[in-house]
Amino acid sequence: MDRPYRILLVDDEPGIRKILRLFLEMQGFVISEAITANQAMQAIKNEKPDLVILDVILCGQTGFDVCEWIKSNPETKDILVFLFTALNQEQDFKEGQRVGCDLYLTKPQNPKDIVEKVTEYLKTRTTL
Repeated sequence: MDRPYRILLVDDEPGIRKILRLFLEMQGFVISEAITANQAMQAIKNEKPDLVILDVILCGQTGFDVCEWIKSNPETKDILVFLFTALNQEQDFKEGQRVGCDLYLTKPQNPKDIVEKVTEYLKTRTTL
């Protein structure tokens, strides 16, 4: 691996960003953060992260909108997107699938489990 994987955390909850950043940085990932959908889209354009952990309930557009934007754009469609949300209804999962998210995680979630999923998905990505 030439460079550490870059992960963008998008959540308006500072506590969630803080704990995820901590756990992910301990594994050697480079973390950036965004609070709103607009900030997220700007960061994705500028930084081209390997993976985005995206809350659905955001200020402005939803995480579903951002995910759909990532996956429908030729330059960003290969970025992995984990939707990480308190929304756990059947229609939410379906919407997550429709917009092309790679993994749908519901809150609360043990940060260690998230780190495992991130590592697992990024490893399979490199073996492709």
